[in-house]
Amino acid sequence: MYEGFSKVYDRLMEYADYDLWAECVEKYIKEYCIKAEEVLDLGCGTGELLIRLSERYRVTGVDLSAEMLSVAAKKLEDAGKELELYKQDMRQLRTGKEYDVVISLFDTVNHLRSNSDLEKTFSSVHGNLKKGGIYIFDVVTRQLMDEMFSGGSFVDEREGMFIVWEHEIEDDGLDYVYTNFFVEDEDGRYDRIYEEYSKKIFTHDEIVRYAEKTGFSVEKIEENDILAGARVFYVLKK
Repeated sequence: MYEGFSKVYDRLMEYADYDLWAECVEKYIKEYCIKAEEVLDLGCGTGELLIRLSERYRVTGVDLSAEMLSVAAKKLEDAGKELELYKQDMRQLRTGKEYDVVISLFDTVNHLRSNSDLEKTFSSVHGNLKKGGIYIFDVVTRQLMDEMFSGGSFVDEREGMFIVWEHEIEDDGLDYVYTNFFVEDEDGRYDRIYEEYSKKIFTHDEIVRYAEKTGFSVEKIEENDILAGARVFYVLKK
C-alpha cells in the first residue's frame, strides 16, 4: 500500500508545518493528560511527528503502509532515534502495551470507509489506552473537500513535479481521489506515479455517538483552519 505515494509524500507535504502540528498535540496533552509519558502515533506516515514528539515522550509509530514505515525508519535512524514501529490496521491495534495518548492526525480517520470501521477503531484505541488516557484526532470537513475540488479536478505545479488531482463522490457516499504525480528524474524525464484513495466525511453526531458507545467521553471539539484547511479536532478520554 502507498508504494509509489511513499516516494513523493514528503515532497507533497513540504509546506506542512509539523512543528505547529506537534504544538497542537502538546496543547491538548497539557490540558487533558498532563502526566503523559507514552504516546502512540496511529497513522504515523513517514515519521515527522514521531521525531518531534520523541523529544518529550516515549513514542511508538503505527501505520498500515509498509512503504511509509520504511521511510520513517530511515528518518529515525538518521536522527539517532530508536523507536518501535508497527505495521497494523487501526481497527485492530495490538502492540501489547497501553499508552497515555494516542494520536491520529492529518485526517487519518477519514480514510476509514464506514461507521462500522469508525466504531472498530474507537474500540481498538480504547483498548490500548491507559485509564484516563486520551485519543486526539482530526477530521476534514465537507467544506474543505468542496473547496479543494470545486471544479472536480486541479493541477498542482511544483519544482520538478506536477500533480493532477481528480475527485468524485461515488454511490457509496465516499469521496474518491485519483492522483497522478509526474516527477522529474536526473535525466530531465518525468516518471509517473499513480495513487488513489477514498475518504469518508463523518458527521459530528456519528463521531460523538460511536465515541460514547465505545466508552469514551468527549472532552474537546475544536475547529481549526490554520494547520491545513478546515478541519475539526476531537479529544476523547478513556
